[in-house]
Order: sequence, then C-alpha cells, then structure tokens
Amino acid sequence: MGNNPSKKKTKSSSPPSSSPPTTPTTPNTSLQTSSSLNSIEKSRATTLSTASNPPPVSAEKSPEMKPSRAKSLGESQASAASVRKIEELFDKYKDPNDQLIGPEGVNLLCQDLGVDPEDVITLVIAWYMNAQSMGYFKRDEFVGGLQKMGVDSLPKIKSHLPTLRKDLDDQSKFKEIYRFAFFFAKENDQKILDLATSDAMLQLILKPYFPTIIDKFCKFLNIQTSYKSLNLDQWLSLLEFCRTIKEDLSNYDENGAWPVILDEFVEWAKEQ
Repeated sequence: MGNNPSKKKTKSSSPPSSSPPTTPTTPNTSLQTSSSLNSIEKSRATTLSTASNPPPVSAEKSPEMKPSRAKSLGESQASAASVRKIEELFDKYKDPNDQLIGPEGVNLLCQDLGVDPEDVITLVIAWYMNAQSMGYFKRDEFVGGLQKMGVDSLPKIKSHLPTLRKDLDDQSKFKEIYRFAFFFAKENDQKILDLATSDAMLQLILKPYFPTIIDKFCKFLNIQTSYKSLNLDQWLSLLEFCRTIKEDLSNYDENGAWPVILDEFVEWAKEQ
C-alpha cells in the first residue's frame, strides 16, 4: 500500500473528525402509489355494515377502480419509455464493437453537453453512475446513473448540470465524491494511486477549494523521494487536513493522528 516508510510515531489511521453541515436528501426518482383503492374499499365496507338489506356484491369491478389501474399502467409505460430513451442514448455513444462507452464516446458526450472533459462535473456524473473505470461507462452504469439523476435525454442532462454542481457544495456528498475519485482513477488491480494520477486528481477536485495547500502539497509530492503512490488513508486524510488546517499550517499538531506523509509535508513547507 503506497511504499510508505516506517512511521516516526504511532498513529491511528483516522484523521481528526470534522462535522459536516446538515445535508439535503439525495434526489430520489421512485414512483408514488395511489391511495384511491383503499378509500374505495373503506367506503364500501362502511356501507355494507350499516345497510339493513345490503345488495349483493357485483362481480363487475367498481368504476372508481379504473382510473387507479389506468394510472399504474401509465406510470409503468412512462418508466419503460424512460429506460428505453436512456438505452437509445447509450447506443448513440457506445463503441461500435463493444457494449460500453469508451474515451471517444465520453468525449463526444461531453462535447454535446457543452462540458469540458476536464471539468469536475464529469467526475460527479461518473459518481452517479458508480463507474468503475475512468474513461469508460458500461451500459448498466449509464442507465442506472441517469435514472438516479432522473433524466433520459441530452437536454434534460444539460438542464440538470447546475444541480450536479451543487452536490459539490455539500460537504458530505463532496467527501463521497472525493472518496469515489480514488477508486475511479486507480488501476483496477491496484490499491494505491500513483503520484502522477494523484496530482492530476487533486488539481481537479481539491485545488478549486483549497488552492494554497494543494499547490504546496503537489509540489512536495513531485520533489520528495520517499513515496511513489498514495493509499486510501493518505488520500482521505488530505481532505480532512485541508478542511481543518490553516493555510499557513500554524495550527497543525504533529502529535495528532495524521499519516506521516503529512508530518513530512508540513516540515518541508515550513522550511520553504
């Protein structure tokens, strides 16, 4: 895991906790069921119990039930149509000889959405899809992701982009997206993220929010010789570091539960 040298002191693997603000509920696209059938059943039961000579129950279905059944059928058709539209959209961008969208298809999709492939919003979209490999979308990932977003066409995806950007302003969701970025960017059979990829991902997702610290940290990564990669604990700890430590590093406690790489970074930065 990351070719780390021996630690200078015994540390726990968890960084100091920070309390994220209350977060809004993640949008859900589940269907609501009608209560009209229950109301009809209760009304009929009350009538039968109070009438002295109750009429025989007709074998025909009550007319009141028909709108509910029609609504359910309509909802099912709408759901099927939505999935069908997403499938058609996937087929538009997938590789001709494979059942996935590759780098060329992803770039074309971004072009049609008016989004730079290097924009962090592409990472948010991949997070919704729970994509397993950078630059590739499988059919089930694509369909499932767009269903979560509640969109089934290019115009709807474009109109939903501002909502996706707001996810980055939610600290809890941001942490999930940041954690996802580690697994999304690494090689499938690896448990670590090489330094070149780490640098690129940190520039993409953290630098817009913590430019001073990330600039210094990436410079440190590129000149030090002790580390060739970052592991998940180091990756997650860096986010907490950025959130809790001042830009001048004056409140950093070297006896805190931080990974040693951050001790060495602070020591190096203070010497500059």
